Amino acid sequence: MTDISPLAASARAVFGDPGVHAVVRAGRTVHAVRLGRWVGDEEVPELLCHTGVSGWSPDALVPTRAAVTCARCSRRLGGPAPTHQLPLFGMEQ
Repeated sequence: MTDISPLAASARAVFGDPGVHAVVRAGRTVHAVRLGRWVGDEEVPELLCHTGVSGWSPDALVPTRAAVTCARCSRRLGGPAPTHQLPLFGMEQ
């Protein structure tokens, strides 16, 4: 049996600082991150909105300090619900 605690600790360290959010792989939506239960008692970063990530890989969540653009995450953080689609590519249309 493999000890997963170093893998979980490494993932927690990447997202441990305040203001660090995540994008999923090469995605453009910025999500808020919190710790969630993974395997056994191990906790790892997960998306606040619980958007599905196909499989769980330590490399699936990429850290960023960009502002959260996910509408679900924004609402869960207590922000206003957007009345329009947030820009996906950093450009207003």
